[in-house]
Amino acid sequence: MGVWMQKLAFGVFLAMGVTNLLAVQAGLMQTLGLPWLVALLLAVPVFYLRYVGSVAGILGAVVGWHWSLPAAVVLFAWPAILYALLRGGSELLTLAAPRRAA
Repeated sequence: MGVWMQKLAFGVFLAMGVTNLLAVQAGLMQTLGLPWLVALLLAVPVFYLRYVGSVAGILGAVVGWHWSLPAAVVLFAWPAILYALLRGGSELLTLAAPRRAA
């Protein structure tokens, strides 16, 4: 993988991480009525928990930013969705490949 591709991937995942953190913060502010700084401080540890952070980001986007649930799921789950599609396509290609006699 080229250096420019590594920088692009880093930038994309950094932007996703910041967006997820801000969505968790927005959800905490809206749900619990917390000030922005307190919500941000509470959002940081929640954000670092792998699946909990993703779910909290989805809920924060829906509750705090008033997004639709499908839009929030696509925003925060697209890497997993892309991986599943690529993995499934690879498996289908493997099954469809002609078999050689042993």
